[in-house]
Amino acid sequence: MRSISTLFITFVAKSELSAARAQLHPAFFMSSNGGGDQSQRKEIYKVSGSGWASPKWNWGSANGTGHDCAMVCRERLNSRETRADLVNNLLNPPEVDGGSMMEEIETSREPPFEEVKLILALSWQRGRWDGTDGGIGGYGEVLSMMAKANRYESEDKDACSKALVQDMMARFHLIASESAVNEMDALSKICSDIDILKRKCSGLVLREMGFIENGL
Repeated sequence: MRSISTLFITFVAKSELSAARAQLHPAFFMSSNGGGDQSQRKEIYKVSGSGWASPKWNWGSANGTGHDCAMVCRERLNSRETRADLVNNLLNPPEVDGGSMMEEIETSREPPFEEVKLILALSWQRGRWDGTDGGIGGYGEVLSMMAKANRYESEDKDACSKALVQDMMARFHLIASESAVNEMDALSKICSDIDILKRKCSGLVLREMGFIENGL
């Protein structure tokens, strides 16, 4: 399957990791350090102190808001039906009045994208153990960058979104069928709404990883 990373350049715009696994893969057992002050951090599931940039997040640890949110996430997505509905919502986000502000657009679509990022992270975490993350050079690398809370957590939301989409698209050929790669290729060419693009891209990644069938 051909890589689609070049195509993107043309675009302008079932459990937490155990301590033993963390020792084997220390990049996935870390506290997040970036992201600005508390008012700029984006909470998930209304859990106080949650979010990739929060010092309380402690991704990969059994103690932290990351663990708390992961428990909520797995509970909400514990059936095939709810997972299928999620992927369908991501692949078919509602159109929003073009005059709306970006903040209004993002909050009008469900689920909030911070939840989507957590779902992706848990899927990639699981994928490291069953091979669905694409293996070496795959989505485990994206998870590592997400856990460091700098590339996708700056104040420039558009830049963060584009970086995440770029990183997901560049690895898609490692997990996807040829027809799915063609879907992603077409998406990168025709979609100018960055919020729609990141949602559809996330939906394709989750679908091709077997998220609907296998869960988190």
